[in-house]
Amino acid sequence: MKPSQFKIVYYLDSPDRESLSRVNEKLEHYEKLEATIQNTLLLAQNAADQAKESSEKQAELIIGNANDTAQRILDKAHGDVVGINDEYERVKEEFIKFRAKFRGFMNTQLQTFDELEKDLTKNYNVAQPVEQYELHEKEAEIYSSEEKEEFKLEDLNDDIDAVKKFYSNN
Repeated sequence: MKPSQFKIVYYLDSPDRESLSRVNEKLEHYEKLEATIQNTLLLAQNAADQAKESSEKQAELIIGNANDTAQRILDKAHGDVVGINDEYERVKEEFIKFRAKFRGFMNTQLQTFDELEKDLTKNYNVAQPVEQYELHEKEAEIYSSEEKEEFKLEDLNDDIDAVKKFYSNN
């Protein structure tokens, strides 16, 4: 090839070269843009992965806290139930003791009442009708005939009723 031909070919190829040069520049630009987009996608993927890990850790913490809180609530409720059962047993025992003491007291009162009633019957012969009441000789000498008449059956029954009423109210 001669130099003049070379110049001609060179000039003829010049628009193609410029075009090729522009295409190469655009290609480089698009390759840089592609690299930038790929880097952006990688960063976005990494950010998403980190967000996912962070969310999973936070979810685990929330679940752990919820489980701890639930366990504390269950423990407190169990403690309350045990306390209430203990209190119930204590009150039950106190009631049983009180009932036994009160029964003993009531039995003592009944025995005292029975003894008083026996003493009243023995000393005042309340159980026997007045007609059957006999005075001993010494007692007969103490009372005059007028005083003996004063002992009427109605008066004695009134006295007995008053004594019974007194003990029934107390």
